[in-house]
Amino acid sequence: TQDTKVQGTYHVNKSFDLVPNDPAGDKNIVLITIDDGPTKYASSMMDTLEKHNIKAIFFINGIYVKNAPKGTLKSMVDRGHIVGNHTWSHPYLKKISFEKAKTEIDKNTEIIKNETGIIPKFFRAPFGMSTQEERDYIKEKNMLYMNWSGSVLDWESSAKTQEGFTANVMKDLHPGEIILIHEHSKSAEYLENLLTAIESKGYTFLDPKNITN
Repeated sequence: TQDTKVQGTYHVNKSFDLVPNDPAGDKNIVLITIDDGPTKYASSMMDTLEKHNIKAIFFINGIYVKNAPKGTLKSMVDRGHIVGNHTWSHPYLKKISFEKAKTEIDKNTEIIKNETGIIPKFFRAPFGMSTQEERDYIKEKNMLYMNWSGSVLDWESSAKTQEGFTANVMKDLHPGEIILIHEHSKSAEYLENLLTAIESKGYTFLDPKNITN
């Protein structure tokens, strides 16, 4: 279990890695981000994160809220995690009009606010792709645009086994990495192994509350 001491503040660089604002700050940190919820797997993923004293960002799509266990978003916040905006229905933003994109973003902010009482601070574009106009809009809405710099690749066949799932991150693990995971059944099952492997390399997990714009 990692130490809970305050880790100082960090910012996201152009490569979507986290860098300490204090040059002497701890660089050996990573951030866990979990996309495409809320689902029935959120609760067990939170249990696993809790065992390691880790806080994550859950980037959610509003379209899934009605089918998820009631109060899932509230539970994320109550358990110390952050709920991020991943658009309402996960469209490929570069292929829709700016007006539609704004609706996707705003509608999702609205449901997050209604469910948790909090306006989201972080935004992740589906597929990590967006236009400059959309990114400007995100900034205007006081959200920090956050892609990722490492992934378990849990949509690929390489992640079908626990070994593959973990290896996909470990082979490129580096200081400040923002790790992408999805709310999939296998990801929930394999998460424990991944977190243990990362810890064994001497990394700690950044609390997303320590990220500044």
